[in-house]
Amino acid sequence: MKRIVDAKLTPANEIELEAFGLTTGMDNVRPVMLFREKGGEATLPVWLSPLDAGIALTQHQPQAFMLSPHDVTLNLLSKLGMKLEVCHFREVKGNQQYVELIFSGSRKVKNMKVRADHAISFCLQAGVRFYCTRQYLEECRQVNATISQPPPGARRSDFKRNRQHYMN
Repeated sequence: MKRIVDAKLTPANEIELEAFGLTTGMDNVRPVMLFREKGGEATLPVWLSPLDAGIALTQHQPQAFMLSPHDVTLNLLSKLGMKLEVCHFREVKGNQQYVELIFSGSRKVKNMKVRADHAISFCLQAGVRFYCTRQYLEECRQVNATISQPPPGARRSDFKRNRQHYMN
Protein backbone atom coordinates (compact mmCIF):
# COMPACT_ATOMS: atom_id res chain seq x y z
CA MET A 1 0.00 0.00 0.00
CA LYS A 2 1.41 3.38 -1.02
CA ARG A 3 1.74 5.89 1.82
CA ILE A 4 1.21 9.61 1.36
CA VAL A 5 4.26 11.75 2.06
CA ASP A 6 3.91 13.58 5.40
CA ALA A 7 4.57 16.97 3.75
CA LYS A 8 1.33 16.59 1.80
CA LEU A 9 -0.58 15.62 4.94
CA THR A 10 0.56 18.44 7.20
CA PRO A 11 0.92 21.96 5.84
CA ALA A 12 3.56 24.08 7.55
CA ASN A 13 1.01 26.25 9.38
CA GLU A 14 -0.60 23.31 11.20
CA ILE A 15 0.28 22.05 14.66
CA GLU A 16 0.08 18.44 15.79
CA LEU A 17 -2.35 17.62 18.58
CA GLU A 18 -2.59 14.66 20.94
CA ALA A 19 -5.57 13.36 22.89
CA PHE A 20 -5.08 14.63 26.41
CA GLY A 21 -8.18 13.70 28.41
CA LEU A 22 -11.90 13.47 28.70
CA THR A 23 -14.06 15.68 30.89
CA THR A 24 -17.60 17.07 30.98
CA GLY A 25 -18.77 20.45 29.75
CA MET A 26 -20.14 23.29 31.87
CA ASP A 27 -23.50 21.53 32.06
CA ASN A 28 -21.83 18.44 33.61
CA VAL A 29 -23.64 16.28 31.05
CA ARG A 30 -21.97 16.47 27.63
CA PRO A 31 -18.46 14.94 27.40
CA VAL A 32 -15.57 16.96 26.02
CA MET A 33 -12.43 15.37 24.57
CA LEU A 34 -9.44 17.60 25.19
CA PHE A 35 -6.57 17.71 22.74
CA ARG A 36 -3.33 19.54 23.44
CA GLU A 37 -0.57 20.78 21.23
CA LYS A 38 2.27 18.28 21.09
CA GLY A 39 5.21 19.94 22.80
CA GLY A 40 3.15 23.06 23.53
CA GLU A 41 0.43 24.43 25.74
CA ALA A 42 -2.52 25.08 23.41
CA THR A 43 -5.64 22.99 24.01
CA LEU A 44 -8.62 22.16 21.82
CA PRO A 45 -11.97 21.04 23.30
CA VAL A 46 -14.11 18.77 21.12
CA TRP A 47 -17.65 18.09 22.35
CA LEU A 48 -18.68 14.43 21.90
CA SER A 49 -21.80 12.36 22.28
CA PRO A 50 -21.84 10.16 25.41
CA LEU A 51 -21.57 7.07 23.19
CA ASP A 52 -18.45 8.29 21.35
CA ALA A 53 -16.90 9.43 24.61
CA GLY A 54 -17.47 5.96 26.10
CA ILE A 55 -15.87 4.32 23.07
CA ALA A 56 -12.90 6.68 23.20
CA LEU A 57 -12.45 6.08 26.92
CA THR A 58 -12.54 2.27 26.73
CA GLN A 59 -10.20 2.16 23.71
CA HIS A 60 -7.30 3.44 25.74
CA GLN A 61 -7.62 1.49 28.95
CA PRO A 62 -4.91 -1.20 28.84
CA GLN A 63 -6.56 -3.28 31.56
CA ALA A 64 -9.82 -3.61 29.64
CA PHE A 65 -9.48 -5.54 26.37
CA MET A 66 -12.56 -4.60 24.43
CA LEU A 67 -13.27 -4.68 20.74
CA SER A 68 -14.22 -1.35 19.27
CA PRO A 69 -17.25 -0.94 17.02
CA HIS A 70 -14.78 0.74 14.65
CA ASP A 71 -12.76 -2.47 14.16
CA VAL A 72 -15.15 -3.70 11.47
CA THR A 73 -14.77 -0.49 9.45
CA LEU A 74 -10.99 -0.45 9.86
CA ASN A 75 -10.79 -4.11 8.76
CA LEU A 76 -12.94 -3.33 5.73
CA LEU A 77 -10.73 -0.38 4.76
CA SER A 78 -7.69 -2.61 5.11
CA LYS A 79 -9.19 -5.32 2.86
CA LEU A 80 -9.90 -2.60 0.28
CA GLY A 81 -6.26 -1.50 0.48
CA MET A 82 -7.15 1.79 2.15
CA LYS A 83 -5.90 3.42 5.31
CA LEU A 84 -6.99 6.43 7.31
CA GLU A 85 -3.84 8.55 7.54
CA VAL A 86 -4.60 11.89 9.22
CA CYS A 87 -7.37 13.91 10.85
CA HIS A 88 -7.26 17.69 10.26
CA PHE A 89 -9.56 19.96 12.27
CA ARG A 90 -10.64 22.35 9.53
CA GLU A 91 -13.84 24.28 10.09
CA VAL A 92 -16.29 25.62 12.64
CA LYS A 93 -19.82 26.26 11.38
CA GLY A 94 -22.12 27.70 14.03
CA ASN A 95 -21.54 25.41 17.01
CA GLN A 96 -20.29 22.48 14.93
CA GLN A 97 -16.68 21.42 14.46
CA TYR A 98 -15.65 19.66 11.24
CA VAL A 99 -12.61 17.58 10.38
CA GLU A 100 -11.11 16.41 7.13
CA LEU A 101 -10.09 12.75 7.11
CA ILE A 102 -7.25 11.93 4.70
CA PHE A 103 -7.12 8.41 3.23
CA SER A 104 -4.48 6.57 1.23
CA GLY A 105 -4.79 3.55 -1.03
CA SER A 106 -7.73 4.62 -3.20
CA ARG A 107 -7.99 6.70 -6.35
CA LYS A 108 -11.62 7.57 -5.62
CA VAL A 109 -11.51 8.33 -1.90
CA LYS A 110 -8.80 10.80 -0.93
CA ASN A 111 -10.53 12.80 1.79
CA MET A 112 -13.84 13.20 3.59
CA LYS A 113 -15.29 16.09 5.55
CA VAL A 114 -17.28 15.00 8.64
CA ARG A 115 -18.40 16.38 11.97
CA ALA A 116 -15.64 16.08 14.54
CA ASP A 117 -17.85 14.40 17.14
CA HIS A 118 -18.67 11.65 14.61
CA ALA A 119 -15.02 10.97 13.79
CA ILE A 120 -12.93 11.30 16.96
CA SER A 121 -13.32 7.79 18.42
CA PHE A 122 -12.83 6.29 14.94
CA CYS A 123 -9.63 8.28 14.45
CA LEU A 124 -8.36 7.34 17.89
CA GLN A 125 -8.98 3.66 17.14
CA ALA A 126 -7.15 4.01 13.79
CA GLY A 127 -4.19 5.60 15.59
CA VAL A 128 -3.99 8.61 13.29
CA ARG A 129 -2.36 11.95 13.96
CA PHE A 130 -4.47 15.05 14.60
CA TYR A 131 -3.68 18.54 13.29
CA CYS A 132 -5.17 22.03 13.29
CA THR A 133 -4.13 25.63 12.73
CA ARG A 134 -3.73 28.28 15.43
CA GLN A 135 -6.60 30.16 13.80
CA TYR A 136 -8.84 27.10 14.26
CA LEU A 137 -7.88 26.94 17.94
CA GLU A 138 -8.90 30.59 18.34
CA GLU A 139 -12.25 30.05 16.58
CA CYS A 140 -13.03 27.12 18.88
CA ARG A 141 -12.00 29.11 21.94
CA GLN A 142 -14.49 31.86 21.01
CA VAL A 143 -17.32 29.37 20.34
CA ASN A 144 -16.57 27.49 23.57
CA ALA A 145 -16.66 30.74 25.58
CA THR A 146 -20.05 31.61 24.06
CA ILE A 147 -21.50 28.16 24.80
CA SER A 148 -20.19 28.12 28.37
CA GLN A 149 -22.09 31.26 29.35
CA PRO A 150 -25.75 31.18 30.36
CA PRO A 151 -28.16 33.18 28.18
CA PRO A 152 -28.58 36.87 29.17
CA GLY A 153 -30.95 37.24 32.12
CA ALA A 154 -30.89 33.54 33.04
CA ARG A 155 -30.25 32.38 36.57
CA ARG A 156 -27.68 29.64 37.15
CA SER A 157 -30.44 27.16 38.10
CA ASP A 158 -32.23 27.92 34.77
CA PHE A 159 -29.01 27.25 32.88
CA LYS A 160 -28.71 23.76 34.34
CA ARG A 161 -32.34 22.95 33.58
CA ASN A 162 -32.54 24.49 30.09
CA ARG A 163 -29.39 23.41 28.26
CA GLN A 164 -28.01 25.44 25.37
CA HIS A 165 -26.92 24.08 22.01
CA TYR A 166 -23.66 22.22 22.22
CA MET A 167 -20.46 22.62 20.28
CA ASN A 168 -21.40 19.61 18.09
